[in-house]
Amino acid sequence: MESPSPFYAYKETRLDLEPATQGSTVAIRLPPHGASTILSRTAQKRSQVTEIPIAEDEVAFRRSHLATAASIYHRSHYKSPRSFLWRVLEDGKVLSVRAVDVSRPSNSADANLTLRLNFPSPITPGCIALSDSKDHDILSIFVITESKHLYTLTLRPDFFRKPSSTEDNVDDWCKSWVSHASFKLPHRLATLGADDLLISAHDGSLLKLDRNSGGDGSVWRESHHSAGSWTQNLRSMIVRGSNTVLYGKHSLELSSATSIATPAAIIDGVSYVFMVSLDHRLRIWNLAAGRMAYNGDMLNQETELHEEAKKVIDPSQSQLVKVFGDNDESALCVTFSPLGTGQFKFWNATPNEAGNLEVVDLFPDNTLIPQTPTSEIWTLADFSVVLDRSNANNFTLWALWKNNVTYRLHKLNFQSGSTSRLRDAWEGSWEAMATETLRETPLPAAFPGDSADMTDKWLDFILFPGRFTGATIETGLAIYARGLGSAKEAARRSGSLPERMCAIIASTVSLQHISGDNMNYEEFRTATDTQWRRFYRLLLELDKQRGEAMSLVIDPQGEMPWVILADGITAIRDCSGLEKIWHNNGMVPAGTQHIARPLFAAASFRDSLSDHFIHGCKAMLLEEIFQEPSLTDPARMRAFYDKCDFSNQIGDDEYSQLVSGLGGDFKGVTQHVYQAMLELMNTAEDFDKRPQVLPLAEFGNKLVLKGVQETTELHRNVCLDQLIFLVLLEVEVNHGEEGIQFETAAVFGQLMPMFARLELVNWLASTQISLPLKKVERSNSISEKATSPTRKPPPRLETLTVLEGVLRHLFGLDLRRDETLSSVVTEVIIQICALDSEYEAPPAVIQCFLLKHDRADLAIEFSRFAGRDAFSTYIQGRACLAANEPLTASMLFKKAAFGMAYPNPKKRTDHRSAGYLDETERNLLNAGVPEYYAHIVALFDREKMYSFVIDFARLSLQFMKVGNQEPQAILLRTEMHSRLFNAAIQTARFELAYSILALFTDNALQHSSVRTLVTKMCESSYASQLTELPFIGLQDAVDSILAQKCQSIVDVTVGVPYHKILYAWRIKRSDFRGAATISLERLQRLQQSGDGDKIIGEDGLETPVTKQYIALINALSCVEPKQAWILSEEPPRKGATGKNSQQKRKVVTLDDLRRAYQEELDRIAAIQNNQFAFAGGDEMDVL
Repeated sequence: MESPSPFYAYKETRLDLEPATQGSTVAIRLPPHGASTILSRTAQKRSQVTEIPIAEDEVAFRRSHLATAASIYHRSHYKSPRSFLWRVLEDGKVLSVRAVDVSRPSNSADANLTLRLNFPSPITPGCIALSDSKDHDILSIFVITESKHLYTLTLRPDFFRKPSSTEDNVDDWCKSWVSHASFKLPHRLATLGADDLLISAHDGSLLKLDRNSGGDGSVWRESHHSAGSWTQNLRSMIVRGSNTVLYGKHSLELSSATSIATPAAIIDGVSYVFMVSLDHRLRIWNLAAGRMAYNGDMLNQETELHEEAKKVIDPSQSQLVKVFGDNDESALCVTFSPLGTGQFKFWNATPNEAGNLEVVDLFPDNTLIPQTPTSEIWTLADFSVVLDRSNANNFTLWALWKNNVTYRLHKLNFQSGSTSRLRDAWEGSWEAMATETLRETPLPAAFPGDSADMTDKWLDFILFPGRFTGATIETGLAIYARGLGSAKEAARRSGSLPERMCAIIASTVSLQHISGDNMNYEEFRTATDTQWRRFYRLLLELDKQRGEAMSLVIDPQGEMPWVILADGITAIRDCSGLEKIWHNNGMVPAGTQHIARPLFAAASFRDSLSDHFIHGCKAMLLEEIFQEPSLTDPARMRAFYDKCDFSNQIGDDEYSQLVSGLGGDFKGVTQHVYQAMLELMNTAEDFDKRPQVLPLAEFGNKLVLKGVQETTELHRNVCLDQLIFLVLLEVEVNHGEEGIQFETAAVFGQLMPMFARLELVNWLASTQISLPLKKVERSNSISEKATSPTRKPPPRLETLTVLEGVLRHLFGLDLRRDETLSSVVTEVIIQICALDSEYEAPPAVIQCFLLKHDRADLAIEFSRFAGRDAFSTYIQGRACLAANEPLTASMLFKKAAFGMAYPNPKKRTDHRSAGYLDETERNLLNAGVPEYYAHIVALFDREKMYSFVIDFARLSLQFMKVGNQEPQAILLRTEMHSRLFNAAIQTARFELAYSILALFTDNALQHSSVRTLVTKMCESSYASQLTELPFIGLQDAVDSILAQKCQSIVDVTVGVPYHKILYAWRIKRSDFRGAATISLERLQRLQQSGDGDKIIGEDGLETPVTKQYIALINALSCVEPKQAWILSEEPPRKGATGKNSQQKRKVVTLDDLRRAYQEELDRIAAIQNNQFAFAGGDEMDVL
């Protein structure tokens, strides 16, 4: 008779080992044994922060990323870091060690560094052991290499926090030693205590090593022991066949211990070590006496000598015995015999008078055969037992099954009692772990009319956080590109990972013509999708290898099981109430059958419908939840029914299947059923928020995140199933002959907010962001020393999801009394996903978080979740402004004006912004309309969007009270005038800028602004408009400014013609003599320059000088004849010194100018006729 299927009570939560922080891997090359200190320090390569190179093929990927052995060690004496993951990589040459704590002390930094220790020779399989010291906060790692050297690594907590802590001191914490019995081959290494080791040799002997307390491992005392007496050795020698078994390149005696329980068990003050040898025997060694205390068959089945040859254990088996002892009187020993179908034995070991141990089978009348997951061939790779501290008769057994790269985890709770009761428990009380459903997510598909591009869909799918590691994608891309040719492979090496993926996939598909200018887009889309699917299958094959189980460890704090994989770890948490129903179709928990029937019926109903119809329903629901409803719930359901075309998309077969799944009618669909279903997706009403004493470490955040992703996906699917079912029920059933008295609209109204919440959490858990890592050590770290001393190193970044970035400071997994970590993790996950979550962060706060970290693109994408209150609208405006959408931002700022401007100091303090708003900005909110608009002015001014500065500055001034002379009001008014004036200047709205001048009450500010306006108008070729402005009360200031500009000009023929502008300014204001004065000054400068004689007219007599004469004569001609004169300062002649160099002032009349003008014309005419003056003559002597 087949065993019943186990009940799925636990959930797999697989976590990858990809570091969240850049530069978190430290590579250290360990020195060879025997190297002198000086030579080792000079030859030793410096430890360095490094990134693991991209594996170019599957072999390199397996060598670099897939462990051949791995486990987690939990320290018992010190708490931070407490849990360490060790892995053997690179064909045994590299030992990777990192902390995998779930929580950490609030006053210590996260230990997120990974040490990659490169040994001189490969590590011997099964010869790695770890221990911690009660007296020192260190982790000791003991490793035996194939060169038979014992390495002792003494690692301090700082090694996993600060890269600089491992620099230049490898010899201080890495010691090597070689045994005198170097002719023996070690098979297993185990720690008996902090300073005691036990080595099982190939010949069946044992080598016990001990050192002084706190020793560094450079000196060990060794004692050799034989595996048994001469009679036992004789038994092994005379058995039929060989007494050795081949393992790798070496032969092992059958008396060799292949599994050793650690640490040593102390019974009646004596230390004993329990082990299982290859000849299927349980051996217990008395360490104090140095002899065997017990030697018996693992199944208590003593056989004849000739039959023992049949009982040989595979030497690769290393997890066959576990020992537990909470008292000093006895010890519980649990063994597993891997022979045949496999069988457990529970032994009670007690001391006797002869110094031996009496080992008694606790269940002699029962055959304890564990239940295999399926009828296929499975191997029990590891097991663990958890004892009930309150009841010694209660046992919990965890069994890890393995089939190639697939694994399953089973659990059995049983009590010692009658034979039949125990037999029933072992046959039908097993519980199992449900595998991740995230890996069963439907692949992206193309639908008619879908606006989303297939490439974008595939990128989002493949790069979904936690689905594939970066190393897996890189290797898959390398293999895929190499299959396409060398040119494609070269293109793979430039650009970001998403860009390279798109480039390689796109290079395999070309857009073809159908006819004429028409392109075959449909074929192009289909071909692109095909290539993405090929690439995905390649990634899937690589990823499967990462899931091979290595070992099983139960965390003593919280009793959570951890399965260590080839490239990852799996936390085993409790299934939620809904998951227990979902994963146990056919054997749901008692009392939930009324929920299970509509749950599974709706799920099967959705599976029977077309993908195109489901896609349309999803799109319609997303549109519904992000809009303010304008219809009643029944009307919304009817509109949803019509828009999605339920009547044509759902056939009679699908409808019949639905009715059949419900039991033949709809009577089981009640308000009570849905109330219970919604309670399963929400937290209990009496939920007490868990106090956060210890913040989560990196793997704690990963654990919560992965659980949230898994739970969100399940809850979203359930909501979608039930919403489609309810719409059909409302429209086609409730109003038909089979109508039931059930208010579907009420449940619809409850499910829609739940669905919206799940969409928000899904977005947070699937969107990644890079944040700068807080600096926790001095600038002498390795990574910083490698950079130029004159250039600051780039900030270290950590990549995490928005959910972690926003909420991780609120998460806590602190245990209360009698709680297990497995149940607490599930409780926190459900609380995060719940509609009334205690871990709620308003959408506006999330947008502020994104804006604070310069991710305006994500803030805009998140806007669909934004609330409709004034603060949310204001933050959306900030997002649009940061995304360079000023027009939309302006509209949103105006929309939020009333709520954000109404004076309310209390409300101002309620605005949570994740540190995005500074104190100045916060003080301007809810402080009045002028203050609010002044704040908006400052935002646009900072972005140099001056047209919007003008709009909002006017609004701010418009709402200011007239006559308000309070200092704050005066300062605000002055600031708005200044910003408005500056914006008008920047946008060339000079008339507006001029109108602001009269409003300045500060004379210094006013005159400064006049200078700015005049200068800007002149430089912008607005001089004619400048002369038209009246400048009432400021004309003298403008004249003075222009005069100063004229004085500063070196060459009047280039640049802004300030002389001409001042001439026009004075002419406009009838200051003809002033205009003549500045014109004369320009004339003199032209005469001194070499460009004044250039011919510019057609008659050959017009030059810049003659034109200036005409302007000058015209200005003086407008003055009465008696006043037609000006004072002129003659510029000094070139080369003049002493008294001759002093400038002379003289009166210049209109007649003088006319005469000089005529002389200039004569001079030009003479030059035109090739008549030149002799040098040295005062007058023009003509040749």
